[in-house]
Amino acid sequence: MIMWMRNEAMRRLVSRNRLVRFLSFGVHNRIQAMLLSGHKHPVTLRRLRKAASGTDSLLSSDEAFLLHELAHAQAGMEGDFAEFGVYQGASAELLCMVKGSRTLHLFDTFEGLPPPGERERAIFEKGEFCGTLDTVRRKLAGYGQVSYHPGFFPDSAAGLEERRYSFVHLDVDLHEATLAGLSYFYPRMVPGGIIVTHDYSIIEGVASAFSAYLADKPERVIELPTTQAMIIRRA
Repeated sequence: MIMWMRNEAMRRLVSRNRLVRFLSFGVHNRIQAMLLSGHKHPVTLRRLRKAASGTDSLLSSDEAFLLHELAHAQAGMEGDFAEFGVYQGASAELLCMVKGSRTLHLFDTFEGLPPPGERERAIFEKGEFCGTLDTVRRKLAGYGQVSYHPGFFPDSAAGLEERRYSFVHLDVDLHEATLAGLSYFYPRMVPGGIIVTHDYSIIEGVASAFSAYLADKPERVIELPTTQAMIIRRA
């Protein structure tokens, strides 16, 4: 998908320039949405549109669909849901729509990205992709069992050490943040639990974090046809 996004300079331009984003990601995304509308359930399609409305979501239509379906499948299992990297709440709303009565834990600084690593400074800036806590709360108003954990992760997870998770969505862009997410959530996943990440195939730091963390683990990364990838926790 969109191989030009492997070029760091181009990705930086796309992320910051709304016109360029529309002419590239935006047009591509509209085509995806049109294709999905020809064969997917109308209820699911309405959910995708509602979640994306009013936000600057960076999930493509295909990515939003996969996230919805994976989370919906996990909703029948024991364990909470979690998202690390909330931005403006589009993906969080998708999780709210399918999670049922279980709790969704949302982890974010709600002040944008923390300082990127040295090799990532050419792509990202501190404070980028900021969705405020008030903005996300308004977006998710009306959904029950949503718990907000603002601050730097994993310090923001203090007091939740005994929680177990059936579904976790990582969308944090940076190597160290992705590694922190894996280190925290992997031991707390129920057997059969899923961790899915955005940007695996287009951000080197995300992929390298998975490679490093799973080096001595039995699980293997399942790369999806979008930019996403996932692992399924073994017993």
